[in-house]
Amino acid sequence: MVGEGSVLHEARRILGRCLPPSNTDGAEVGLVVGYVQSGKTLSFETVISLARDNSYGLVIVLAGTKTNLREQSEERLIKDLAVYERRHWRHFSNPTPSDTSKIRDGLAAWKRQPVRKQTVLITLLKQKNHLSNLAELLGALDLRGVPTLLIDDESDQASLNTNASMIKARRTASNAKSAVYNGLCEVRATLPHHSFLQYTATPQANLLLAQTDLLNPSFAELVTPGAGYTGGHSFFGGSNKLVVRIPDREIPSQNNQVRSVPASLTSALRFFLLAAAQHSLTKGDGCNRSMMIHPAMQTRPHRDYKDWIEKSFKTLKGMVRRGHDGNAAAVTALFQSEYDQLAETFPAIESLPDLISELAEEVLDWVEIAEINTSKDALKKVNWEAFPYWILVGGEKLGRGYTVEGLVVSYMPRPLGVAPNADTLQQRARFFGYRSNYLGLCRIFVPGDVHEAFVKYVEHERSVRGALEAHRGKALRAWRRDFILDSSMRATRANVIGIDSRRILVESWLNPSVLHRDPDAIAHNRALFGRLREDWGKEFGEVAVSHLDRFKGAKSLPRHSVIEGVPLSRVVEDFMLSVSIRDERDSEDHSAMLLALAALKDGDEALLVDVYLLNNLDAQYRSRRKGRGEEAESLNAPIGQYFSQSANSLNDKSFCTQDRISLQLRMFNVGQKARDEQNPDVKDVPWFALYVPKELQKHVHIETK
Repeated sequence: MVGEGSVLHEARRILGRCLPPSNTDGAEVGLVVGYVQSGKTLSFETVISLARDNSYGLVIVLAGTKTNLREQSEERLIKDLAVYERRHWRHFSNPTPSDTSKIRDGLAAWKRQPVRKQTVLITLLKQKNHLSNLAELLGALDLRGVPTLLIDDESDQASLNTNASMIKARRTASNAKSAVYNGLCEVRATLPHHSFLQYTATPQANLLLAQTDLLNPSFAELVTPGAGYTGGHSFFGGSNKLVVRIPDREIPSQNNQVRSVPASLTSALRFFLLAAAQHSLTKGDGCNRSMMIHPAMQTRPHRDYKDWIEKSFKTLKGMVRRGHDGNAAAVTALFQSEYDQLAETFPAIESLPDLISELAEEVLDWVEIAEINTSKDALKKVNWEAFPYWILVGGEKLGRGYTVEGLVVSYMPRPLGVAPNADTLQQRARFFGYRSNYLGLCRIFVPGDVHEAFVKYVEHERSVRGALEAHRGKALRAWRRDFILDSSMRATRANVIGIDSRRILVESWLNPSVLHRDPDAIAHNRALFGRLREDWGKEFGEVAVSHLDRFKGAKSLPRHSVIEGVPLSRVVEDFMLSVSIRDERDSEDHSAMLLALAALKDGDEALLVDVYLLNNLDAQYRSRRKGRGEEAESLNAPIGQYFSQSANSLNDKSFCTQDRISLQLRMFNVGQKARDEQNPDVKDVPWFALYVPKELQKHVHIETK
């Protein structure tokens, strides 16, 4: 029996959203979202296998933009699909037009075979020349009646149209295409019947495409990580004892030249060696333990860090060997601090003397240090079987999509930069993965601002996945792209964004502007206010604000009352999800409030809200601002919109609880003429305002029309 969250169950659901193989033609685009290092490859391998079993004749996998990533993915596909062990596949790697006849023969054989069909499998480097070759090759074939599955791994990278923002701003032609995007469109144009699945752990760019974009997904599915996965919450959602902040003085920048081995780097090395010794002593999971040093994108700093780590390793190796032969106390003292910290997060760790002995007798002879980048002297491919313990130094080649086996220590002095892209930041997290059995041995060394950014990203990722989960099974174009995103980050690179959006800070006071426009909404909200006052008042109690300590002794206190301590979950469910908002701009603000409150609720279910009933819900008069023409006057909001601005006196903004979320409910009679209280245009209009303390503030990304 297949479980709800199993790989097979989810693969069936993903393939089920694709075009049926029985269709004669058509195209479908879907987005499949996993976590970093969570098993996306296993997911699309399973989808590919199901596609072959369901009579797909052609499968194309775009396996990354770098040769090492393509090779990594290709080798795994060949192994896991048993490409050369069974007669299920005919595989072609980076084919050119010279392979046309071979692929034609393969498809002809597939059509002839009634049962044991051999599906043609093509793996391709995602680069314009390779895409152009493939488009030419496929264009020479008759692909009618050949259901095709096209998988784009790391689909948010390179595939998307980098002219999208210029098209949106009408600064270039509406059909302008960047090179890889154009190549991908040409490949798809040759496939009369295909489904295109975009796999990624960072879907921001895919989700922010224009509705008219050729790669805009029509549906989204999620990949659930298996047992033992450790992601953002494991490292940045709790006490953060696994994260070590690199001191500012040890972070290279234009204003800070680091010229000697940083103390934090040698500490990271000691953490790694202890984790390697633990692995060696206990025969831990997997064959490898690794340390990754990721200082910058550019290759020049890589040499400095490789020299430093080699120097530090040589020094430590000599000290451990000499201590093992004589002065053991000095070596013990050298590792004591790191050992104590590991013992706190991994209580099952072996004794320090035993670990040091294992280092001296075994581990230190099996540590390999390598530079992984594009420089001529760098190691081009890691042979994980050659050494059990690796220290890798590199930049982009150790980034997106690359798997570092048994990674326990990550040293990343690379600064955050100004307003980084959220998806780029997340792709640095090579330390995510299936590490639950040795999570307590892991350490992440990052600058303080990077640490804080990852904490904020975890909330953002939860917001996006939660929205996609709620929308599962529906057309993706119907989902407004609204999610939590801190103002310190951008969602993705600006040049691929094809929709309009704005950022809203949910903090201090927020209130709608024009709740008096729609008669049906007014009637709905009026009934809602009355029902909530009765229900919440009975359950939590309603008292006059004059009974509150902070208002005792106040002169001319208004006739307000308050219902204290309503659970935030009730405010979200009973009020925010029920109140009717018809104005487009107000609806955007309301979406931001709802998202922020839902995030706060998920973060702390004990949060309470004080609900203030201004003027005991008796209507107060407000006149509208004057506009130009009759239509403008009928649409403009009341003067002051909501709050009276009397200085040095109690006013509307005074009625909240400073350290708690507060909701104000009130009623207005709205008219066009000032002080014409006897003849309002609209009577008994329900209005509300939300107060959020600064310490609970949320930044929200909202899609606009």
